Amino acid sequence: MVIASTINREDPWEARLAIAHTFLHIGPHFRDEDVLPFVDFLINDQALGDRRVDVRRGMLDAGVVVIDFHGKGRLAGLISLFESYLSSSKKSTTTDDNIDQAVVILFGRVAQHLDQTDSRIPRVIDRLITALKTPSELVQEAVSECLSPLVKLVPGQVGGLIDRLFDELLRAPKYAARRGAAYGLAGIIKGTGVAAIHRYEIIRHLRDAVNDKKNYEARQGASFAFETLAITLGRGFEPYIVQILPLLLTSFGDAHPEVREATIDASKVIMGKLTGYGVKLVLPSLLSGLEERQWRTKKGSVELLGSMAFCAPKQLSASLPTIIPQLSGVLTDSHAQVRSAGNKSLKQFGEVISNPEVQSLVSTLLKALVDPEKTPNALNALLKKSFVHYIDSASLAIVSRIIVCYMYRLAYSLLGHPYC
Repeated sequence: MVIASTINREDPWEARLAIAHTFLHIGPHFRDEDVLPFVDFLINDQALGDRRVDVRRGMLDAGVVVIDFHGKGRLAGLISLFESYLSSSKKSTTTDDNIDQAVVILFGRVAQHLDQTDSRIPRVIDRLITALKTPSELVQEAVSECLSPLVKLVPGQVGGLIDRLFDELLRAPKYAARRGAAYGLAGIIKGTGVAAIHRYEIIRHLRDAVNDKKNYEARQGASFAFETLAITLGRGFEPYIVQILPLLLTSFGDAHPEVREATIDASKVIMGKLTGYGVKLVLPSLLSGLEERQWRTKKGSVELLGSMAFCAPKQLSASLPTIIPQLSGVLTDSHAQVRSAGNKSLKQFGEVISNPEVQSLVSTLLKALVDPEKTPNALNALLKKSFVHYIDSASLAIVSRIIVCYMYRLAYSLLGHPYC
């Protein structure tokens, strides 16, 4: 039933946000007996699932403050409340996903009040790992963040947890379970330390999964793990990228489309996390792959080079003069799929550009990066263009490279030397 007086009425979200801020400031002064009713209000009255993101964030911040200040005195009740909610069957709506994510975060905050010898820690971790199966990436990311500090309290159980997550990652029949296991694995390794990759032979297990020709789920799971490890560990994962490059090249040529798609997503994340040093490590291996006789290997190298379009602006600018000519060279390859991959990879460098003015000149700019003789044409095209939009980092990387090439060309001509 629609109430006539509410039709076309603006959402009074500012009032709800003010209430959230009020809870945030009075949270430290709550009485212990107020904690459980307040958290119940956040969850079951769906304050954590508000339609406005600002209100949701404000309510979650208030819940975190209340639990940080008063959670230790209400551990049993809070854990019971969170477990009851997470184990209940819910509809997969946006509101439920938002509440699930917030509950996982609050559950993790409660768990930090537990002593290292508390017998409830394994139960909390088990509940969080079960929550990884929730078909929401927001929830899975939240669980991963909560697991990192908790596994430090149970160092003797890390090996068993990793084995359990590997079993889910490579064998679970549902996509969401495999994806969640990848996030859980990354969270545990972050909490234990990057050295856990070597200690628990993570790369070897993932290599075996990539080479599992019978189960595409295992091969897809390996790509999920590469992606989440890069997201979670950031620069800490960079030393291992050279080791996994051959595995990515193999997965790019996988016969199953879902594996290829997962590998493309992983490569974009990995390339986006590379530092200048990482680019120097990776680039020689990818360029040598272009010399391979096996067309699948060559195609994989081309696709990985295309993923470097998602590098940080500084790395992108530095690598463009090397990558673009190499990709252009495969456009005349004898194998049709290699040529197609070359075209697609070149287009990726144009797709990361959001500035409309630069976007309209992408083909001209890329031709100039391939052939220095066309640099003056590209520069003239830029000079004639009226810029009215913000220039994004990817656009700036390509434009600055054109300008640098022209300056080199000018300097060489003034010195009386040919530019090459």
